[in-house]
Amino acid sequence: MAVATFVENDFGTATAWKVIYDALWFELVMVGLCISFILNIFKYKLLRKEKWPILLFHLSFVLIIVGAGITRYTSYGGVMRVREGASSNIIISDANYVKAKISDGKTTKVVLQKLSFSPLTNNDFTIETDFNSKPIVIKYNKFVADALPKIEDDVEGGKALLELVVTAGNGRETVFLQKGEIEQIGEHKHLVGFEAEGEGVINIVEKDGAFKMYTPRDLDFFIMASQTAGKIKKDTLMNMTLKTLYRDGDASFVPTAYHPKAKIEIVSTSDRLKDNDPNKDDALLVDVNIAGETKTTSLLYRQGFLPTEHKAEFDDLSILLSYGAEPQEIPFSIQLNDFQLERYPGSTSPSAYASEVTVIDEGVKTPYRIFMNNVLDHKGYRFFQASYDTDEKGTVLSVNHDAIGTWVTYLGYILMGVGMFFTLFGKGSRFTEVNKKLNKLKKNKAALLVVLFLGVSMIQASAIQGQESGPEQIIDVDHAALFGRVMVQDLDGRIKPINTLTSEFLRKISGRPYFQLTQNGATVKLDANQTFLAMHVSAKYWEQVPIIKIDKKKLGTAYEDLKLGENGLISFQNLLEETGKYIFVEDVEKANQKKPAERNEFDKEVIKVDERFNILYNVFIGNYLKVFPNSLDENNTWFTYTHDFKDFPEEDGRFAKTIIPTYFSDVAAQNWEGASEKLGYISMYQNVLGEDIIPSDKRIAAELWYNDLNLNFWLFQVLFILGLLLLVLAMVKIFTQKKSVEYVWNILIILALLSFIVFAGNIILRWYVAQHAPWSNGYEMLIFVAWVLMLCGFLVFRKSDFALPLATLFSGALLFVSYLDWINPEITNLMPVLKSYWLKVHVATIVSSYAPLALSAVLGLMALILMIIRTPKTKDIIDLKIKELSYINESSMTIGLFVLAVGTFLGGVWANESWGRYWAWDPKETWALISIIVYAIVLHLRFIPALRNTYVLNVASMFAFWSIIMTSFGVNYYLSGLHSYAAGDPVPIPQFVYFLAAFMVIIAVWAYFRNRRKV
Repeated sequence: MAVATFVENDFGTATAWKVIYDALWFELVMVGLCISFILNIFKYKLLRKEKWPILLFHLSFVLIIVGAGITRYTSYGGVMRVREGASSNIIISDANYVKAKISDGKTTKVVLQKLSFSPLTNNDFTIETDFNSKPIVIKYNKFVADALPKIEDDVEGGKALLELVVTAGNGRETVFLQKGEIEQIGEHKHLVGFEAEGEGVINIVEKDGAFKMYTPRDLDFFIMASQTAGKIKKDTLMNMTLKTLYRDGDASFVPTAYHPKAKIEIVSTSDRLKDNDPNKDDALLVDVNIAGETKTTSLLYRQGFLPTEHKAEFDDLSILLSYGAEPQEIPFSIQLNDFQLERYPGSTSPSAYASEVTVIDEGVKTPYRIFMNNVLDHKGYRFFQASYDTDEKGTVLSVNHDAIGTWVTYLGYILMGVGMFFTLFGKGSRFTEVNKKLNKLKKNKAALLVVLFLGVSMIQASAIQGQESGPEQIIDVDHAALFGRVMVQDLDGRIKPINTLTSEFLRKISGRPYFQLTQNGATVKLDANQTFLAMHVSAKYWEQVPIIKIDKKKLGTAYEDLKLGENGLISFQNLLEETGKYIFVEDVEKANQKKPAERNEFDKEVIKVDERFNILYNVFIGNYLKVFPNSLDENNTWFTYTHDFKDFPEEDGRFAKTIIPTYFSDVAAQNWEGASEKLGYISMYQNVLGEDIIPSDKRIAAELWYNDLNLNFWLFQVLFILGLLLLVLAMVKIFTQKKSVEYVWNILIILALLSFIVFAGNIILRWYVAQHAPWSNGYEMLIFVAWVLMLCGFLVFRKSDFALPLATLFSGALLFVSYLDWINPEITNLMPVLKSYWLKVHVATIVSSYAPLALSAVLGLMALILMIIRTPKTKDIIDLKIKELSYINESSMTIGLFVLAVGTFLGGVWANESWGRYWAWDPKETWALISIIVYAIVLHLRFIPALRNTYVLNVASMFAFWSIIMTSFGVNYYLSGLHSYAAGDPVPIPQFVYFLAAFMVIIAVWAYFRNRRKV
C-alpha cells in the first residue's frame, strides 16, 4: 500500500489502480486479512462472554472488508454533466472501454471490453471476434498520454487531412479530420465533419483544393485576412476559405490548413509519466485486421467525457471504434435549473457552489439543492456536487450507486466503535489489566538518595518602544496602531486588519516580529505597523535599509561581496546592480527550472531571497494596500490607491485616489491629528461600502489581540524550559523523595497547567478570529497536536513522573517547528469541501490521535535512555521506572490507535458525504490505514514469545511514529492527492529529520546491547 502511494505520485492514479489496487494479488491480500481475523476469533477463544468486546472489534474489520468487497464488485458510478435549462439521465462511467460497432449497412454487432493502461505494465490486448464469417482482430498498438497529433506531409499512402484549431470552454486545441470523420467540439458536443454527412453535422467538403460548407444551423464567421464578418445561413452549401473563424454557440473553430497527402504521428506532450493532464486528450492506437487487411486507427480519450467514435473502412464493412467511458442510463432525469457559484470577496477562489435541480421521475417533479456535503439520494443513486463547467453555466455531478456495500461497511464502523469502547473500559480487557499493573507499581515504588543541585534562570527580553528614529522615519506608535486597525483585503480575498498583514510581511522578509533601525547614531525598535507604514511613506529611504533576510554562507563564494548591514540583513538596493538589474535574475530562473527535490542549498536560498525581494518591491509600489471597496464590483474586490479608479463611481474614485497620498503627506510631516482624521475617513468609507463582508468589531479586536499576544512564540520557549526542568526533576525523583524537590516539582506542574490553559485560550481565540475550527492546515495541525499532547500528559501524569515532562517538552518542540520557514501560520479561507461539521469531527479526532501516539514515542525513547544509563546500583529502581513507562506507553498506544481508527473511518463517512465514496485509496487515507496496521502490529507483538519484552515494545513504539509523521506531513508535502499541499512535487526533506532518525537508531542499538548485559 505504501508503494502504491508513491506509484500514484510518480505515474498517476490510473497506474496505481491498474498495478496495485485493481490487481488480483491485492484482492487476495484483503481476503487473507479477513480470514486471519476470523481464525484469530477461534485461536484466542474470543467467543467467550468475557471476550465479547475484542470479538466485536475483530468482527468489525471482517464486515468492513466484506462491505468493501461488495462495493468493489457491485457498485458503479461516474459523472453526470448537465447544462442550465437542460436535463439528463445519462451517467458517464468511471470505467473505460474499447468499443467496436461492426456493420455491413444491414446488421450491426457491438463488441465491448473494459481496459485501462499504465506506463509500468504490459498494455497489450487482443480482441478477437467475427462478422459474417469474417475473422476480425483488434490489437493494441500504443497508448499516448496528453496526445498531440503531428503532421507529416507528402507521405506515400498519405490521406487527405483538414487541420482545425478549436476553441471551447477548456481552452484551445488542434484537431485533424480525415475524410469521412466527425469530431465533437465544445461542451454541447457540436459535430464538425470532413465530407461526413449526418444529422446535426457541420460538413466541410473539398474539391480540387476548394472548400464548401454545409451547416444545419446559422454560423457566424470572421475572415481574418480581410477583417470582414458575416453569417452562413442554415441548410445551405456555401463557399468557405481557410483561416476563417466560425462560431457555433459555445465553440469556435478555424480551418487552418489542408494536407492532401499526409500522415498523423501521435506524440505525447507530457514531460513526465505522471503529468497526465485531464483536460487534454489521450490517444489509444489500435490495429484492426479483417481478412488479412490491417489499418491503424487513433482513438481519442478524455476523462469524464463520452468518447469520440472513429471510423475504419474496409471493403464491405465499416467499424466505428472508440475508447473511453460508457453512457449508463438511469430510470429518472436530473434537470439543472440554476448553477450558483460564490467566490471569496476579491478572489477567484470558490467559496461555495451549488446546483438547483429538479428530479423528474415518471412525471413527478421534485426540487432539490445539491452542494458540497449535501447530497441528493434517489432510488439508490447518490448525486454529489463535484465540479462545474468553466463558463459556470453547467454542473458536474458525481454519481454513485452502492447502497448495500456502504451500509455493510458502516455497520462495521459501528461495531468497531462499540468494541473499542468496551475494550478500553471493560473489566477483563488488556487496557484495564495494564492499568492495574501500573497502579501496583506505584504502590511498591522504592527510592534511593542522591544529592542534586538545580540552578535555573530564565531571561526574557523587554520590549522598548522607540519614538525617535531620524527626520524621515518618525512614526508615532499610537498612530501606527491606529493604522494597523484599518481593514485590508489580502490576495485570497480575506478581510483582515492591516496589523495582521504587517505582522506576516515583516516576519516573512526579515524573520522577526519587529525591526531595529539604526539612524543618526541611535537604535530604534519599530513594530510591524511602524515599519510597514514608514516604507510606504519613504520608499526611497527604505530601499537603502538592510531588512531582507539572507544567508551568505548558502550562497557560497559567488556572492561573497554582498554588503550586509550590522543586523545581518541586506537592503533592497544592494540586490540591484548599478544598472538597476536584479542580481539573482538568472540564478532564480535556473533554480525554478529544477524540481524542488533536485535543488541544492544555493538554489533554495536564492528562491527564498527572491520571494522576500518581490514582497518588498510590492510594498514599495503599494500593491498590498487593498483598502478601497468598489460598490460596482460584484465580487466585492478591494483595490489599492495605485488603481486608476475609472471603474469606480466618480465621487468614490476621486476620494480613493487622493486620500492615501494626502495621508502619507501628513505622516511625513508628523501631522498625527490630520493623519488620524484621514484614517477615520478611510474606515468610514470601508464600513459603508464593505459592510457585508467586513468582520464585526469584536472579531477585529480579537484578531488584533491575537496578533499582539503572539502567544505561540512565547509558549514554545516556556514549554520547552518547563519540560526540560520537569524532566530533570523526574530523574532526580527516581533517587530521592525530598520535600524541597517535591515542592519545586509541584510549582512547575502548576506553571505547566497555567501554560496549558493559556494555550487552550489561544486556540479558541484563533477559532473565533478565523470562524472555523483551527485545524485546517499544516500549521494549525501542529498547534492542535501540541495542545492535545499536553492534555494527554496531564491525564496520565500521576501514573508516571515522566509523562508530563516529556509531553511538555515535545509540545514545546512542536511549537518551535511551527515557526520554521516552510510552515505558513496565516489564517486562510476554507475550500468549499471543508465547510462542514465534519471538519470539527473528523479532523479533530484524527489529529487528536497523533498526540497519544507521540507521547508513546517519547515514552519509548525515555525507556530506552533509562536502559542505557542503568547501572548495577540503580538497576532495581530504574527497572521499576522502565516497567512504569512501558505500561503507560502501551496504554497510550492503545488509546491513540483506537482514536486514529475512529478518525480514519469517520473520514470515510465524510468522503462519502462529500464526493460519493467512502474509500478510494487516496494517499492520505492509505497512509492512515498503514499507520493503523503498524500500531496494531506493535500492540500484538506481545503474542510472540521472543518479542514479549519491554525493549521491543519501546523500540517499536518509537519507530512506529514515523508512520504518523508520513501520514500527517509526508503525504501533504511529498505525495499528490486530495490532501496534498505540494501536488506531489516534494519540498526537500529538512536536515533535522535525518539527524533525528540517526539519533533514534543509535539509541535503539545502544539500548539493545546495554539491555543484553546482565546489570
